[in-house]
Parts: sequence; C-alpha cells; structure tokens
Amino acid sequence: MAREIPFIVALKNHKRWVDKFSIVSIVSVLGLSYFVAYLADLTKADEAGRISMYITTASVVIVVCIWQATAFIVASIEFAFQQRRDNKEPWE
Repeated sequence: MAREIPFIVALKNHKRWVDKFSIVSIVSVLGLSYFVAYLADLTKADEAGRISMYITTASVVIVVCIWQATAFIVASIEFAFQQRRDNKEPWE
C-alpha cells in the first residue's frame, strides 16, 4: 500500500473541521435568506429588497469557498512547520 504524502494527510485533517463550519455557514445563510424572503413577502417588499435576498443567497458560495481556502492555507502552514521541524539539526 502506498504511503500518503504528509501534505495530503494534513489537508484531510483540516478538511474535517472546515466541512463542519461550511455546513454551519450554509445553514445560517440559507436560514437568514429564507427569513428575509418571508419578511419581503410579509411587507410586500419592492424589487430592490428581493434582489438583496438573492445577493444574500449567493454569499453562501463565497462563504463556503472561504472556509475551503482556509483549510488549504492552514494545512500548508502546518506542513511547512512540520517540514522545518523534521529537517532541523540537533544543534539548531
């Protein structure tokens, strides 16, 4: 069986918590957008109000992309620190 590359292992570890935060973000933003849509229907909002609802819904994609990029960055930093620690000589 092939040994996994350490960066891939670090990325998998960080993807676990990022996926949890992504789900929380999606549920929160979708809940907010449904609440805004309900208020828009309740108050007979104009077109500008409804457009802002769609912009809020589109922000779900941006939030999830930010969480996924954060996992990659944190995994990269952890891998760099691990490589530096492993390659250090005893006198350094």
